[in-house]
Amino acid sequence: MATISLLSSELDGCMTDHPGLLLYDYDLGIMSIVDENSRSIREKDKNDANHLSQHEEEDSRCKNKGLDLIDTGNKSAEVKNPAPTMGIDDDCSPLSPSSSFSVSSIGNIEHSFVDALLLCGWDNILGPRLDHVWYVRGRPQPHTNILRYVTTQALSGEICRDIFSNQIDFKFFDIPDKGIIIPTFVFSAQGLRGLALKALALVIPNSELPLYLHQDELIQAWFTRIVAKLRVICAKKDFATSGLADLSSWLWSSMAMLSSLQEVGLPIKIELNYTAFCPANTLESDFLRLVISSHLMTYGRSLVVGAMADRVNILVYTLGLFCWEGDLMCSRAALQGRPWPYFQDLCVQGCIKNPDGSHNLSVRDLLCSRYPTTIVDVDQRDVTQSSSAVDHWRLSHEALMEELEELYQGREGNSIGRAAPFQSANFPESLVKDLVDDVHKLPPENGAKEAYIHHFMLSLQRRAFCLIKYLEGEMSSSANSPRLSVKRLKQDLGLTLEGDFRIVLSAADKLKPGILHFVCHGGRSAKYDSEYLPNMTDVL
Repeated sequence: MATISLLSSELDGCMTDHPGLLLYDYDLGIMSIVDENSRSIREKDKNDANHLSQHEEEDSRCKNKGLDLIDTGNKSAEVKNPAPTMGIDDDCSPLSPSSSFSVSSIGNIEHSFVDALLLCGWDNILGPRLDHVWYVRGRPQPHTNILRYVTTQALSGEICRDIFSNQIDFKFFDIPDKGIIIPTFVFSAQGLRGLALKALALVIPNSELPLYLHQDELIQAWFTRIVAKLRVICAKKDFATSGLADLSSWLWSSMAMLSSLQEVGLPIKIELNYTAFCPANTLESDFLRLVISSHLMTYGRSLVVGAMADRVNILVYTLGLFCWEGDLMCSRAALQGRPWPYFQDLCVQGCIKNPDGSHNLSVRDLLCSRYPTTIVDVDQRDVTQSSSAVDHWRLSHEALMEELEELYQGREGNSIGRAAPFQSANFPESLVKDLVDDVHKLPPENGAKEAYIHHFMLSLQRRAFCLIKYLEGEMSSSANSPRLSVKRLKQDLGLTLEGDFRIVLSAADKLKPGILHFVCHGGRSAKYDSEYLPNMTDVL
């Protein structure tokens, strides 16, 4: 307990009628006065307590380690005996109610860079308070002082926040002195005494900062959806029992997703021998062209399914050649014997079919992803898209609302759900067709094929940037009549084929979100930021 002692007689106008010491606890924000008679008693108690502190700390650690509250090997994991525990150490008073929190563990996670997850809330009397901690088994357990520090940082500066706001705010802390980084999601949720401010935070070692930055958008997408569901169960259920079990299962799924990226993630430099462009891996040119073109139309998001991992991974690594470094860090191959489900918002992922030929594909997860997805069935040679890029934003919003409504009504897992709005991916195009023909003509030695594909990706970025500049010019020259002619746009940019236009438009929309919506509505009824333009050095 960090305190500062001052003679109360030295404070002007502050309790000068009570001689003695004024104690202020920085961690708890509590001020107290100790007179001269009680000082000797407290000092004696403190000396006695120091002899017992080591035994108390060992007892507390035994309690924490014994509270394996979650059997996370099952996705429907339940919290067992969520008894509160006291995180007692030399700096924490055992009499402080803010030191009490419950502990769980997340198991069956082979690879993780997350040490712990914290759920904390704001108490109007005690200030920031830690409610629950999930330790990831096999990872170092952060010290209780670190947990309290994270709790304080997560909710600092939020005292004036409107608790009636539905917004989920994201905060990120990089604290080298503590050796941690803290991604935090701040939100309002129903508590025991009404609406309260809460935060869900991840404790990650500072050494994992480069990896986290590549997966930042992926983690934000997953945890924003988790927090939205958490707010519903806080308003509907007793969180200490069934609500905590639901949240624990969702957190386990997110950790399993991150673990799969660590286990079989794609390398930054992909060797040609593992792709369909290797002479040993024969693949039909028309099928390969269709897969690559659809992959580029759906913003570089693809799911490859099949019965054999080696056949699936040939296409996974091939599509990896058409991804940038940040996308590769959010992509993974398939692993035989590991029937992973479809994971939302991964860039390229491979999945193994079940013995009956089915695969773990959730239509809702497909629609809740940020971008539409290309689904490739290697065995059937079938290529489809989860939805059109124009309709995906609307379908995604509707799917998220349906999920929250079912959760509130207690129908989660029992609803039929909507039909998959899959569409054909076969559009006439020439960009990828010419690329595939040219690559097959090049020698496999000396990295000629890889360099040619990389040059194609750079030229695609330049085409996308040219489309953005074209629209900027149209906006400035026709301010009175902002209606856009898509036909003339295609002709001016040499994108008369529908497939070519969709590929370049998707690349432009990824550089500058809102382009596709603006173009497909003819420049009408669409908000478009004409001031922001991506930096050309970043594009190239």
